[in-house]
Amino acid sequence: MKPVIGVAGHRQLVPRTFGELPVHGTPAWYADAITACGGRPVVVPPGTGPDLLDLLDGVVLTGGDDLGADPARDADEVALARTAIAAGLPVLGVCRGLQVLVVAFGGTLRGGLDHVHPGRGHLVTTAPGSTIRSLLGAATTTSALHQQAAATPGPHWVPTAWTDDGVIEAIEPTDPSVTALGVQWHPELHWNDSPHDPTGPAVFAWLVAKAGNRFDTG
Repeated sequence: MKPVIGVAGHRQLVPRTFGELPVHGTPAWYADAITACGGRPVVVPPGTGPDLLDLLDGVVLTGGDDLGADPARDADEVALARTAIAAGLPVLGVCRGLQVLVVAFGGTLRGGLDHVHPGRGHLVTTAPGSTIRSLLGAATTTSALHQQAAATPGPHWVPTAWTDDGVIEAIEPTDPSVTALGVQWHPELHWNDSPHDPTGPAVFAWLVAKAGNRFDTG
């Protein structure tokens, strides 16, 4: 059986001729990434995640607007992050999703960064012995589409990748029993022409494999 990966959905208002249509969704790249790496993606409507964890084998917290721009979304995803990790599900936090993991477990964020480089991305260096190094090597060029990042990850996370100017680009749990990874870039963009990210297969294959292992043993 292929593992089921829940992708955190959020509320959007889509213009129509009769007015705005409320939609719960997420960019299609996440579903493409999970499918390409052998998983089964499902969109988790906002506010429902904690009640659906028994149906899921893993969770993706997606990118989007900075935390603070949509307090309702922030609260939904913080709750999902906490309950998913408490339930032992593998969790991948992407860009904003990394920031959700940080805030959910007592860390802080910083803003005002000039890390929006859709074309060239930026170089990221990884920590020896880390999961992210095992996936990507000592250094790699990733997509760069963020103005906010982790300032202090808090006691539950350790930084494991950085840009040349010292910005935290990946976090991993301090507790070895927790299966989670946060990346400040957009690995789902591997399945997009431009902007593009080369890390998608490695990062999403890690999530699907961890979710599959949990499924096999559970």
